[in-house]
Amino acid sequence: MSLFPFIDQEDKSEEIINKKKIPIEYEVDFKTGKLTGRMVQGKEAIKIWIYKVLMTPRFRHLIYTWDYGVETEDLINKSFDRAFVESELQRYIKEALFVNSYIKEVTNFSVTFEKTLLICDFTVITDFGEVEIHDKYSNL
Repeated sequence: MSLFPFIDQEDKSEEIINKKKIPIEYEVDFKTGKLTGRMVQGKEAIKIWIYKVLMTPRFRHLIYTWDYGVETEDLINKSFDRAFVESELQRYIKEALFVNSYIKEVTNFSVTFEKTLLICDFTVITDFGEVEIHDKYSNL
């Protein structure tokens, strides 16, 4: 019971728990790597969040929690088998993305090796629709 009888706290707390906020991010122009100054929401915000997570090394920056970022640096300049690199990369990416409660599944994972470049394509299924991701890693 509330200190103020005219405020019904139980009903409002249940509404807040059951309602998810629509994600909002600053828009990034991925060709230039710069912010555009606009805000995007929903599916586009999730896409930007995904790219930011994939560009951030996990455990390196104190400003981020230990859940934020990806551990692909563990695979760089090592003489691992390609199958191992592919499976670990997939695991690292899934671990990084499933932190976000809007992300439900990561599918259609495809990895291509080109000399020292690894190209990774996959589909992320979110509450707002599917997002196609094309990411590149060098020195793997």
